[in-house]
Amino acid sequence: PNCQGDLSTTTIPPYCFQSWCYVNANTCKKNSDEKIQKTEYFSPSNDIFYSYSTCNSTDYFSQGIDSKSVVGGLSVMASIPDYQFPMMRKELPDGTFIYDGKDDSDNTYYFDDTIPFGGVYVDYMNSIVQLSNRDIQNMTYTHTSRASMKQYPSSSFTAAVQDVENGLVDMAVGPFWITGQRLKMTTFTVPLLYDKTVLVIPKPGQKSNLAYETKKVLEPFTYGLWGVVIAVTVAAALLSVWFSDREMVAKSKRAWKKRRAAYFRLILDAILEKGMFFFSAGIEQDTGASLPHKVLMFGFGFFILISVSAYVANLAAFLTRSGLEISYGTMREVIDGNIPICCHSALEEEIRQKWPNGKWVVSNDGFDGMFEAYARGDCKVLAVGREDTIMDRNILGKVCEHGLVYTDSVVTENPIAFPIRPQLASGFSYWMYLGEKTYGINLESAKQAFIEGNEITKQCEVELSNLNMEEVDDFAQVSPSNMILPIMAFVACVFTAVVLQLIHESKKKKGRTSTMGRQSTLDIDAYELSRLTVKDGDEKRDVDEDNSAKPRSKSIMVMPRAKSIMQRRQTLDNSDVDRICDFPGANIPGDEFNKNGALNSSQGTKSVFRGLIEDTDVTNGGADEAVEEDNDISHRIEELVESGVIEEVLDCFDFFQEMKKLKKEQ
Repeated sequence: PNCQGDLSTTTIPPYCFQSWCYVNANTCKKNSDEKIQKTEYFSPSNDIFYSYSTCNSTDYFSQGIDSKSVVGGLSVMASIPDYQFPMMRKELPDGTFIYDGKDDSDNTYYFDDTIPFGGVYVDYMNSIVQLSNRDIQNMTYTHTSRASMKQYPSSSFTAAVQDVENGLVDMAVGPFWITGQRLKMTTFTVPLLYDKTVLVIPKPGQKSNLAYETKKVLEPFTYGLWGVVIAVTVAAALLSVWFSDREMVAKSKRAWKKRRAAYFRLILDAILEKGMFFFSAGIEQDTGASLPHKVLMFGFGFFILISVSAYVANLAAFLTRSGLEISYGTMREVIDGNIPICCHSALEEEIRQKWPNGKWVVSNDGFDGMFEAYARGDCKVLAVGREDTIMDRNILGKVCEHGLVYTDSVVTENPIAFPIRPQLASGFSYWMYLGEKTYGINLESAKQAFIEGNEITKQCEVELSNLNMEEVDDFAQVSPSNMILPIMAFVACVFTAVVLQLIHESKKKKGRTSTMGRQSTLDIDAYELSRLTVKDGDEKRDVDEDNSAKPRSKSIMVMPRAKSIMQRRQTLDNSDVDRICDFPGANIPGDEFNKNGALNSSQGTKSVFRGLIEDTDVTNGGADEAVEEDNDISHRIEELVESGVIEEVLDCFDFFQEMKKLKKEQ
């Protein structure tokens, strides 16, 4: 048509003078490199194509069309489905904003097109119109038709889509879910965002039970890491037993039952020792240990350093955190518990397909109907879209009123886009995409602009994930209830220690040797002190741990320490006691030396070692007197061993053994 007219009065475009021809599209696509195009001057269903280059002409026609004109400079009419703060509203002439149906119960203002629409979505679309540089001439906003509202009373949004299908408007503006039902009615633009419909549950109470307080002490580490800590501690304990000469105790020539008991005591002592190292965040420095043992403790000490530092860094935050009593916080728990769920009718099809076993209560009155059903007790939880409600003052008020919170459990996820006539979908999608990718114009930026320009009052905390964070404070004090596990551990250890002490005292009263005494380690020489060798005529007897005399070989044992003493002195008598046995506890009267190293009331003046010297005279009364006498000597020596001065006791013991042998030979 632009090529028609009077040449004297009309400027003819250059492409009017170029030749072109109709072509067979199927043949050209396969056999020709020439550009072909479908004509727009006939019905959209036609199959007529033309080409300039096939006729040796230049296509000025396509080049003359503005490459940025994708909508074609059209004026667009869009419907607004409903009020929704702060997304969609109306502003009265006096400056009053209408944000919900309470302010317009009979929809008088809503159906009055002289009162302009506004809100976040309207601001966003106005930015897109401005960006298009008049490719979108202007946008006019109107209401949804009453007929469509009557057809879809449960969803004003679906009613607005129906208006687009009917051609009453070019598009609809608002947070529209793309659903299967709506896609059958019309096309949509590119998605603005993806709206997550999440589970909304009653606000849980605070946990205050003993099990939770106990568990918090362990929460800085995962259970797997606690297993690693225990495994490393036990491994260090077992290796320390192997690397130590105390292992000789278990290899001594004893009955298997006694060797097993020695092994058990060695391992138990080592585990308790390494556990105390870990709890005290350090290790004991033993300069006399073997090189393998020192290397082992070096690695164990480094492990303790890192582990304890990491644990302590997070412990206070875990101890002061309040837990929540959540009966059902995920969709799987709700489905398994057969809990009724209220949902929006627009999402019924998608939700039932995804959760076919759910006990769904469908609302035919939108979100208002869902909250009314919840108030009646028809459902215990709700499925609510975040984008639709998270900034809606009316919806958030109902969430707070009913004591509900949003969880992170996703029921379904739907893209949000604008329903639009198919002829305009591509052009609008282009400008929306260009605005976001090139100029940063998107729905989120429109939301932030509204928040910055308006003071939004938070009615209550509606996010489950934020409930715990409200009480987390860097300066929160630790209460006794937070320390319940360490307190219980201490009480358990106290009880166990008292029981072991009672067993120990019971054995000592019966004259038996106890492995639960003051010495926490089992040195081979100290362990051997519980076995005394006496000689009665030509036969040697062994007084074992249970004080029973057993015959042994006739050979006489000379202890290494005694040999050293005999090399230094050829004459031994009672006057050497004070010089050789000069250590704390050596002059304690024998009757005053308690089983645990404490002093009883004095009943005599004779020291333990002097008593041993004077008791070395062996009478000819027979074996019974000798056994009874050696039992008394054994008991006194064990008391000194338990006092903690092992090396000095061993020297004195060897000394007395040699003195005893010399006296018997006289």
